[in-house]
Amino acid sequence: MAYPGRCPWSNSYLGPGDCLHFIGVLGMTLVLGGTVGTATAGQQAWPPMVSAAQSEASARPLTFDIPSQSLETALDAYGAASRTQVLYESVMTAGRRSREVKGRYTPDAALRLLLSGTGLDLDYTAERAITLMPATKPALSERSDSDRQRHLARFNHFLGGVQAGMMTALCRHPEARPGAFRVALQFRVSTSGAITNLALLNSTGKPPRDAAIASVLGRLSFSEPPPIDMPQPITMTLTDTVSLLDRDSCGGIWNDDSAPPQAARK
Repeated sequence: MAYPGRCPWSNSYLGPGDCLHFIGVLGMTLVLGGTVGTATAGQQAWPPMVSAAQSEASARPLTFDIPSQSLETALDAYGAASRTQVLYESVMTAGRRSREVKGRYTPDAALRLLLSGTGLDLDYTAERAITLMPATKPALSERSDSDRQRHLARFNHFLGGVQAGMMTALCRHPEARPGAFRVALQFRVSTSGAITNLALLNSTGKPPRDAAIASVLGRLSFSEPPPIDMPQPITMTLTDTVSLLDRDSCGGIWNDDSAPPQAARK
């Protein structure tokens, strides 16, 4: 699936623990297109993007019958056969041809075969969602920890604000309030600070809740613009880690309409 104007590759970001204190123990991930790191309050992590998203999406062999053809057409055929979203800029596929993929392969192996010789590589950004990037650009996960942290530190302040603003907005709307579900979002932040090009990369399992999340976040804007050199789009994954603990994921953030009875009586 081509998204004109989207960044063809980028680097990952995970905000510092002090940006997450208000979340309680709701796991959050912020990604600038590539490797994912996940953390809960007070924690910081930098695992490579070889995760449940990749293992689940790529484990079962499927039958493929994709001839050598224009890369964009081949990617459409691959997406239909594997039920996987492949995100890329249309300029990345211009003039490129795919390799033939015929036979039974796992989705991951099939896509790597299809892309072989094109100069492109892939990164998993969510379950059943893949972003293409130039194979010559080293993934952030391949850099040393010190190099990676120095690179990401430049964006900590801004992206920490993005985390806080988006979570607060979701928590104040009962129909969009985070709970026992996982959702991956991809978006840009304009020079005016407004969220644009928002897309849900997977469903929460309830279409009305999907629509509510898109509506709430689609109206959100921040008081400062993003750094000029910050790669975009941003991919954010929200994962509830507290459902088994019977605790409030939003850490007590309510509005008047969504406040529980005990809060309304105070």
